[in-house]
Amino acid sequence: MTYVLQNTDIFNENIDEKFKDAFLKHQDDYNKDEVYKLIISFHVNYLNDQSFEEISLPVKSKISKNTRNDKIYDLLSFQLDKIEQILSEHGIITYNTTIQGVYLDKEDIIKIEIKEDKVEQKYEGDRKNNRRLTMRSIVPSLPSTCEIASKLATENLNKIYNDFMSVIRNKKIMSEILGIEETEDDNQLFKVFVEQYGDLWLATEERKRELLTNFQERSMIILRKYSDNH
Repeated sequence: MTYVLQNTDIFNENIDEKFKDAFLKHQDDYNKDEVYKLIISFHVNYLNDQSFEEISLPVKSKISKNTRNDKIYDLLSFQLDKIEQILSEHGIITYNTTIQGVYLDKEDIIKIEIKEDKVEQKYEGDRKNNRRLTMRSIVPSLPSTCEIASKLATENLNKIYNDFMSVIRNKKIMSEILGIEETEDDNQLFKVFVEQYGDLWLATEERKRELLTNFQERSMIILRKYSDNH
């Protein structure tokens, strides 16, 4: 379920009360035996608001050095705590909670989403007798985070691609390995390589082995063909 709090912002000390009023109207729609995830979104433009300089919170993180970034994280953590507390008080179980800055339709709204957590539903056992760790994510600017991740992915995949090309040393052969028409265009080759082997950047060891084995086997077939023709 999605709640959109109107005429408010991330600095509002009464966000929890605004949310509580909206939540109580629908609390019977939730199954207390299921697990949910919480996502709070505010407009990322507020990160540039000077109000952050005037933040005074009752509790600060132990590692806070009172820098602007620390104040931002402390405020977001504080607001997340208050919404989590309301859900907990009304028997809503959440192990995955997030507060994030994104581009919303308007600046003066807060969007709060409560969704069934399909991953945690698979957790077996009596939750009352098994303490679970809550994963809390504080993301001041999701667009910036995605941009940085994309840049890192491109840099790492570019290195992997260049390492492969330094061994193969032939764009025609690389084209065949990737299963595309022959091309001398490095950009096209890299684009297709990323589409097929992009998971190499950030994958489990098992997935990496699977992809590397696939590339190696495909390479050996193509290289053997060229060797037999010469």
